[in-house]
Amino acid sequence: MASRRPGKSYADAAAPGSTPGEQPSEFDSDTSPAVPMHVIWKLVGFTIAMITTPVGMYFVSVNFGASTTVSGIIAAVMANVILFLYIYVAWQEDKEEREAEAAKKKGKKAE
Repeated sequence: MASRRPGKSYADAAAPGSTPGEQPSEFDSDTSPAVPMHVIWKLVGFTIAMITTPVGMYFVSVNFGASTTVSGIIAAVMANVILFLYIYVAWQEDKEEREAEAAKKKGKKAE
């Protein structure tokens, strides 16, 4: 620290409104989520389905007289069905985005 610079500290210089005449703005930061809300809602929906569907199918099949082994197999199959549905929905969404980008690029080349 032999060569300390005179003047403001780093914290003072980085604070909003530290420069004369500068007013701190209320809208400086972007707090929007990095992931779109429809993606978050799909994830929440599939998470709820992943929890409730296998458990529900287990108890429904036990109540209809199936053994616990068969009920466990049904629950595992339903968990896999939900998982594959999630993958399919995500794949279709990605496919739509790629097609939209390709059409946009094709439109730019036509101009």
